[in-house]
Amino acid sequence: MNPLSRASRRLTVSFAVAGMAILLPAGALAASQHSSVPANHAAAPVPRCGIAHPALPGGAFVWSANPGDGFAGGAGYELEITNTGQHACSLRGVPGVAAVLSNGHLVGSRVPGSGKGPLVTLKPRATAHVGLTVHDAGAVCARPVTASVVIYLSGHRQGQNASMSVEACPGKPGGGVLSVGAIQPGTGIPLYDI
Repeated sequence: MNPLSRASRRLTVSFAVAGMAILLPAGALAASQHSSVPANHAAAPVPRCGIAHPALPGGAFVWSANPGDGFAGGAGYELEITNTGQHACSLRGVPGVAAVLSNGHLVGSRVPGSGKGPLVTLKPRATAHVGLTVHDAGAVCARPVTASVVIYLSGHRQGQNASMSVEACPGKPGGGVLSVGAIQPGTGIPLYDI
């Protein structure tokens, strides 16, 4: 028997085994693309978070305004938004914000929100946060009025009281004193992430 042909056969078998090892995953991938599930099938989208209230669970509830970073002419706050429902829900973008009098009338107009920003998915009882800046009304107008801060989550016409009051200026969007950032995942840290 020719030793060179034996070595050639071993080499050929080795190449064949290596080739099969390379082709096997590709074949499995091709087979999975022809299964009953479409290859581009994506997971079902998570529904948008609804509006909630502590007495009416089932959506995203704006539950606090933790004091944040003070600066000359105003202060920053962290608003926490918690999913009080039993299923995951999603939020995106910058909420709208308004200063509202005790009789329900807006002080000026609402600052519109935006749907642009990161998609935040909240599991039940999970929390996201948003930074709120409140400027000093005395620097904006001569006769400020006391109003409540109301937050409008993206895609909602109904606002939620943020459980804080501010001095605001009539005739100006957000009472001339309110601005808000994009919703971020996780709990906000006062004095750190505003």
